[in-house]
Amino acid sequence: MPPSPASCRAGRLGVFIGVAILALGASPRAGHAQLAVVVNPGNTLADLSLDKLRRLFLGQAKTFPTGQHARLARHTPSAATFDRDALGLQPEIVRSRWMALIFRGEVTVVPTDLASADDVKQFVRSHPDAIAFMPAAQVDQSVKVLAIDGKRPGDSTYALR
Repeated sequence: MPPSPASCRAGRLGVFIGVAILALGASPRAGHAQLAVVVNPGNTLADLSLDKLRRLFLGQAKTFPTGQHARLARHTPSAATFDRDALGLQPEIVRSRWMALIFRGEVTVVPTDLASADDVKQFVRSHPDAIAFMPAAQVDQSVKVLAIDGKRPGDSTYALR
């Protein structure tokens, strides 16, 4: 017996929801992937406070605690999660803040948006002053993971869950 029109619509709706979830960078299971904050392997920094991370990615600080300039990059599929979890703001608010900083002439460079984890790793490897975030599951030896407030991805109290 062929499927009813209602079951076909329900099936298509389920596929649409699954595709939408994946397109938004979320996992179809409960919760979402942990993010890792990464820097160039040559960076001497090992730990960063959540406050300093927020200040960097909101354009309020331009340097690492070591005084070295920080070049920001964002893994676009993870950006909304990062904005909410790390910055405590909705993505629209973060974008508005950066536009206001540019308009006021307080910054001339915005974070670089990168489409894939491989792009993030390449960017971080190519720039000694880079800092970025990406899914922790996609990190490899080509980048260095920073602890945030002494916690690393996988720790139960890690801030970027």
